[in-house]
Amino acid sequence: MITLPTLKSWTSRQVVAPADMNGQIYDVHNALYSVANDHEASINKLKANPVLSVALQNSVVLGANGSTVIYWNTSQPLARVGTWATTDGGTIKVPEAGTYRFTMSYGGWSTGGSTCKAHAWIATSPGATTGAFIYPPTNGDAQSTSFTFAATLNTGDAFTAYMVSWWQGFRSDGGPSDERNAWNLTAEKVSG
Repeated sequence: MITLPTLKSWTSRQVVAPADMNGQIYDVHNALYSVANDHEASINKLKANPVLSVALQNSVVLGANGSTVIYWNTSQPLARVGTWATTDGGTIKVPEAGTYRFTMSYGGWSTGGSTCKAHAWIATSPGATTGAFIYPPTNGDAQSTSFTFAATLNTGDAFTAYMVSWWQGFRSDGGPSDERNAWNLTAEKVSG
């Protein structure tokens, strides 16, 4: 919110003193400039020290009644700020202690003749877990869902995404030669 100096109303033919003129013009201009300067300084600070984050993408294929760790393409993330350690692309360690927000979007198709039930979730090493179910329809249609949660982690704590499918197989792309990277995961530090 911008706080401007109190503006005075002048009457017709009133002689305005220089101090009053400064209060009505210079002080207002200075207040507006200060707000713009503060915003610019904040933007420059964010550019110099961006939020620790990683955005990953991949495709998933799973047989009926199967489960898997979701492996992300960490060598070519969509975006990355900071050093996010991983040995296999499935378990990823956070670079600093703090509260992290995780958002995962996923979807796909049932590969069998009837609807499958799929569940994806993220687990963190201190024990926070959340996820969402998806019931992909059959006949080539697809369904998607997403979830977001936050967890407080220490430096070096890890998170892993998992998936399980019941009744039928599940795939996030259209089959061989398609391989759409339809699953996205973003982790970002939201507080220290």
